[in-house]
Amino acid sequence: MHGKTWPGRLVAWRTIGAAVACFAVAGTNAASAGAVEQMPVTVVVAREAPVTEQIAVVGTLAAREEIQVHSSLEGREIKQILVEVGERVEAGKPLALLDAADTLLALDKNAVSMQRAKVAIAAERSKVDITLVSEREAWKKLERSRSLQPKGAVSDQTLEEHQNAYDRAVAELALARQSLALAEADERIIASERREIELTLERCTLRAPSAGVVLDRRARLGAVPSSSDDPLFTIARDGAIEFVAEVTDGNFVRLKEGMAARIAVPGLDVPVSGTVRLTAARLEPKTRSGSVRIELDSDEWLVPGAYARGEVDTGTRSNVLLPGTAVKSAGGISSVYVVRNDLVSVRNVKVGVQRDNLVEILDGLGDGEMVVLKAGGFLRDRDRVIPVLASVEGGAPRELSEVVVPADAEGVRR
Repeated sequence: MHGKTWPGRLVAWRTIGAAVACFAVAGTNAASAGAVEQMPVTVVVAREAPVTEQIAVVGTLAAREEIQVHSSLEGREIKQILVEVGERVEAGKPLALLDAADTLLALDKNAVSMQRAKVAIAAERSKVDITLVSEREAWKKLERSRSLQPKGAVSDQTLEEHQNAYDRAVAELALARQSLALAEADERIIASERREIELTLERCTLRAPSAGVVLDRRARLGAVPSSSDDPLFTIARDGAIEFVAEVTDGNFVRLKEGMAARIAVPGLDVPVSGTVRLTAARLEPKTRSGSVRIELDSDEWLVPGAYARGEVDTGTRSNVLLPGTAVKSAGGISSVYVVRNDLVSVRNVKVGVQRDNLVEILDGLGDGEMVVLKAGGFLRDRDRVIPVLASVEGGAPRELSEVVVPADAEGVRR
């Protein structure tokens, strides 16, 4: 070994260097081949779609209009209750019966008085008929005497007697007619009293003013209610139920009558559709909130007083939508991987609302552009890829649909 000369060592090093160079070239070629190879990536097509702005509200179900039933009679004991809470009633249906014994007695007395009044009227009419006959006979005698008196067949005294007789007959007829008028007036008074008694008797039966559902019954057997007490019955007119919520001033001003809404009620699988029917004329100064009433398309199975939550559509705008996985956020900057001509381009975008795994793109991306479904760190700007359009089965739609924009939920303030 020690006997080798310098030229021999040089040849050995050159041999080793050539081998290393061959390995280096081979490695470079392999790296180049890997760089040229294109990776398949799943992409979606960005589409413009409606973005619905919504206000989330919470509140309670309530009768659209409550009817309170009171007793208009004082000192009447409740004798019978005919309906219970939850029962549907028709207009005029009896709800309860009050003590009417004294009223029935007064009605019997009135019937007797009416009979006597009719008899009195009949008697007075007979008197009128009799005095009318007497008046006519006296008139005939007077006329005969007046015609004979100029011929001397009737004396002045006889004529005067006939005149006096006629005057008495006229006076008696007038008196009889007045007596008849008084008797008829008495009959009208008795008839009026009868109507009052019948009205009192009718009021002894508490009836439903309108068709609806009995929400509350405070009537108790044996109780003696007055008009100033709590209502004996509360009825939901026509059984109509609506959603009532208190909305803060920031969202209240955005609500208008006729806006569409959907109300989720516990126990129901499908939300109930409705529309904003009425908004308060003013806000409460203390809470800075106003009540909103939403008319429901269907009130079947709904119970007043139940808690519910809903959403009101306040407006719609159109923007590009993307799945949430297609947007990468870091350091307050959002970006997407746009694929064009099989070339990846990292692009910053301005995002809006996010909901239901969809992101609204306000700026930076146009309708129809192709975007990588899952933005990740393995891709770099200017990488070449093979785009594979996502299928519905893969969990991402080919074309994106509507997204809604929620506002802060509103609470109920009572």
